[in-house]
Amino acid sequence: MGPLGDDELLCIFNNISDWGDKRSFAEVSKQFMKVAFHSIFWLSSSFPSLLFDILPSSPNVTYFDCNKPLSNTHLKLLAQSCPKLETLSLGKYHDLPSEPGEFDFDFDGDGLCAVANACSHLGGVYLHGRLRVGDTGIVSLVTSCKNLTWLDLEGCIRVTDESLKAIGESRICNLNLGGCSLVTDLGLEYLANGDLKNYLSELNLTGCDKISDHGIIYLSKMVGLIKLNISWLLNITDISLLAIGSKCLKLQTIYLTGCEAITSEGLRAFNGHQTLKTLLLFSCYNFCWEDVESVALTCSRLEYLGLMKRIKTPTPESNEDFLQIGHHTCLIEWDEGEGACFC
Repeated sequence: MGPLGDDELLCIFNNISDWGDKRSFAEVSKQFMKVAFHSIFWLSSSFPSLLFDILPSSPNVTYFDCNKPLSNTHLKLLAQSCPKLETLSLGKYHDLPSEPGEFDFDFDGDGLCAVANACSHLGGVYLHGRLRVGDTGIVSLVTSCKNLTWLDLEGCIRVTDESLKAIGESRICNLNLGGCSLVTDLGLEYLANGDLKNYLSELNLTGCDKISDHGIIYLSKMVGLIKLNISWLLNITDISLLAIGSKCLKLQTIYLTGCEAITSEGLRAFNGHQTLKTLLLFSCYNFCWEDVESVALTCSRLEYLGLMKRIKTPTPESNEDFLQIGHHTCLIEWDEGEGACFC
């Protein structure tokens, strides 16, 4: 009896119902591995060294996930092997352990450009914490992948306004720029003046400390915004809230943690807001309980408030953890310290 061919091996693999048994089947030999990965659509790897065997055998993968260091060679192989890719999840999150210097030789724009040019069906790309990613790769990605709707660049510290110029011409719905400290007001102007303003529903600008009121005012053009995080933007004042509160009428969630210059005047910009559900004001102190209450009672859908214990006037103890608004209850979370960052 001769050796089994790929068709026979694939038939056997497809008839194994238990994933543990499928894994055992794949580990028997490289030929079996090749067969096992031929029909998968979702691939998550914690061992980049194995990708040189796995990726060439995975032409049908649409979702790829890896939080380990990857070289440009890895990404070029991914681009060559997986042209049907729709979701690329390469986020390196803070709660995942890593060795010092482990990501010093991570991929950069060269590898990302290869993926962008080969995988035009990409709809979601997550690059959280990939420190070597910069404008070259992002511009290529946004320009080549017209289906892109989710882009996570949090902690990509080399990203500048040049990337936002390209992003402004895209149809991205969810954009995370948290910690992109080189982004300025000009970048927000690019976002607001392109097609993006008609599509963007969620935006995170946490810690982009070069942004001021001048930039935030441009966000008032994004009338479809549902969720906005501008926590720890120390340069913004009531001027920003007056623009957002009056123009972003679909807004459901706004995070203002650490925006210490906000006062009761800015807070009252949300008086009567018809869609607001979540309002976070941790590490904000320049207003009193009466200001909060007067705004909250006019927001008919408000469900959650985040406040500091040390605002000017404390809440009456009888209403400490909730506020009754019409027929529903708005929960209140109090922070006694320096404020939590809910990003």
